[in-house]
Amino acid sequence: MIEHRTNPDDCAFDAAGGAPEPISCATEPNGLVDRLGPLLVHYLFSAGRTVQIHDLTNRAAQTALSNLLETLRELGETEGRVAVTVATDLLSINDVRVVVDTQSMGPVLYLIDEMKKRKVEEIDFAPEVAAEELGSFLKLFFSEPSEEDVFGELARKLSDAGVVNIRLAERIERLKYLRDAKVNKQEVREESNRVMSRAIMFMGEVMRAIAQRRPVQLPKASRITQQIADIIRTDETILVGLASIKDYDEYTFSHSVNVSVLSMLIADRMGLHKSDTAQVGIAALFHDVGKTHVPQAILNKPDSLTPEEWQLMERHPMLGVIELSRARSLRAMADALFVSLQHHLLYNGKGYPAKPAPWELHPFNHMITVADVYDAMTTPRVYRKQTLTPDSALRLIARKGGEMFDPLVVKAFIGAMGVYPVGTVVKLDTGEHAVVTRQNEHCRLMHRPVVVLLRDDGASGEQIDLAERAGDGPKYRRTIVESVHDKRYEAQKANCFIVK
Repeated sequence: MIEHRTNPDDCAFDAAGGAPEPISCATEPNGLVDRLGPLLVHYLFSAGRTVQIHDLTNRAAQTALSNLLETLRELGETEGRVAVTVATDLLSINDVRVVVDTQSMGPVLYLIDEMKKRKVEEIDFAPEVAAEELGSFLKLFFSEPSEEDVFGELARKLSDAGVVNIRLAERIERLKYLRDAKVNKQEVREESNRVMSRAIMFMGEVMRAIAQRRPVQLPKASRITQQIADIIRTDETILVGLASIKDYDEYTFSHSVNVSVLSMLIADRMGLHKSDTAQVGIAALFHDVGKTHVPQAILNKPDSLTPEEWQLMERHPMLGVIELSRARSLRAMADALFVSLQHHLLYNGKGYPAKPAPWELHPFNHMITVADVYDAMTTPRVYRKQTLTPDSALRLIARKGGEMFDPLVVKAFIGAMGVYPVGTVVKLDTGEHAVVTRQNEHCRLMHRPVVVLLRDDGASGEQIDLAERAGDGPKYRRTIVESVHDKRYEAQKANCFIVK
């Protein structure tokens, strides 16, 4: 089940009228976490020590696991997932700091230390976790960590053991400076560039692995998407800008990465937990791998496809399933398998392959379909007569909410992207051209983003906040007239987001 986070500053786009509307906000008390948090840590400590000494069938181990499971379920009934997180030297459960007295501090310090040793930032327990899976997790988690690639090795062992309802997020030292980088935007920019480059290179590795009939590397995909999730929670602006730069030579690679970034942006705006947001990203990275088996002559054919060519094209979702099923852990790849099969099925059930009546579309599929269609519509292709500008693509998606696309996903996407998404080239009423580099912080000014002026001589232009007024009067200094496609400004646009 997907939970929708609401924020007083979030905005949604009214598909009927095109005007921004506020999303209601809700808060929940922390009392239950305050009360059960220390108890949960105690039972984690106790069960972890017990399963290292005794077999899982031992009565002492069974009792310890039962106590832990009961506490997890009590928390889960109200909170949904239960996430234990280490931030600096503090332990929190579902973002509520665990406060204990000096006599019960031992288990807290022990758990913080053990998580740091294994480079684990977060342990996320799903409601479906059972005693046996919990025992397997604890036995592996508290075993002696490896000396090299400690997190990767632990993740592989858990995957091989079939642990799917407990997910780990890697502790990455850059998180502190990313959080501090609210003031230092250059750090976020550089990190965004690095992660996007790694993701595109990884997709190249994936395609080569498929060509050589080798399994795809799920742990590496997990690390990349967790890094993207970290950046999205800090400042997604540069990532969205980079996704707007179209690489025509490496379309298959960059398209998958763009869809992953945009899908994770939607997931974050819909309030999914960080670990689920990363899972959405993994499924999006792998959604199109079946196209590896479709000849380039068909993928890039400028004319209409013949019935035989369409038949081959329509096989690529199932071919993707076949390739992903080579992974070492099918359970860990389950979300990606469903999305690969269903990513050309729409909210109304139309599309391909034909949807049997009992089928329900995977929740991730709704987000990935919107991101997939948006990126495809805004990327020039030889077979497409017209490439849509980002704002035009958003308007089309808004009109199709409730028909082709999940309306809640559409609202979240447009609320995240704004009226003019980052990376859109616009013409101003002054005759100048500019690229959108940041959304305005106030939702009532979504149509007035921050832009950088583009100059014909190729030099860097001035940054302008389109919400600025001329003097004390009501008139704005500059206003967007329209969005445009203009190849003259592609290099300058890229310079706004790429670190040289």
